[in-house]
Amino acid sequence: MLKKLVYLKQLKKHFRFLDVLALLWGLSLKKERIRLPQSKRSIYLRRKTKDTETFKEIFITSLYHMRLPMQPKTIVDAGANVGLASLFFHLKFPKASIVALEIEAQNAACIRKNTAGIATIEVLEKALYNRASFFKIEDPYNASNSFQIKEVSETEPYDIASITLDTLMAERGWETIDVLKIDIEGAEKELFESHYENWLPKTKVIMIETHDRMIPKCSYTVMETINRYDFILYTTTEGTLIYFNTALVDLTGF
Repeated sequence: MLKKLVYLKQLKKHFRFLDVLALLWGLSLKKERIRLPQSKRSIYLRRKTKDTETFKEIFITSLYHMRLPMQPKTIVDAGANVGLASLFFHLKFPKASIVALEIEAQNAACIRKNTAGIATIEVLEKALYNRASFFKIEDPYNASNSFQIKEVSETEPYDIASITLDTLMAERGWETIDVLKIDIEGAEKELFESHYENWLPKTKVIMIETHDRMIPKCSYTVMETINRYDFILYTTTEGTLIYFNTALVDLTGF
């Protein structure tokens, strides 16, 4: 009962009351599709995957739920998994344009289901990287939320191509990335190793999970690069580092 009360309190931060009741019922019965009567949409959480765990991290543990020093207009969800973080950002910032990047096809299909009808969310099946390249997708942990990429030559068979943040911004005419959420299973090391000089100082907020257990010195590389610019480590939430760019956001009185 106590756990249900905690869930109720946390879910009310994000969903309307009847939708909260539907979510509590669906989660308790491990439903793969939970219909939200007030929002007139559905949440899809596949059995035998990490989907429900991810839902709880985002909407109950409130992994990304925090006050920001501005109203973001542009958001990148890199490592979008099944789209629950993108949905969270949309519910919190409904006017923001969101790009959800995901490398695995079944996950990407689930993003489209979880964000169906939301015109401000764009789904791209691309790997975020520091340059144009091609990759095989690997699943070393046999988990739906831990897919990794292995670079191959352009003459070899590949599963997915990359996109850079410079390209993503240019294609959409973005001058800044207001929120950059990164959970890309170790590829953050390469992302922050080189070719960051244009997009990084134009990023206002970074929410990043590093993966030293997968790729050694991920955290060191990320932190060393970020510290070259005007970022402060504002807080951490469940292993996610939250940085604010003081050159772009006003923290006076925040």
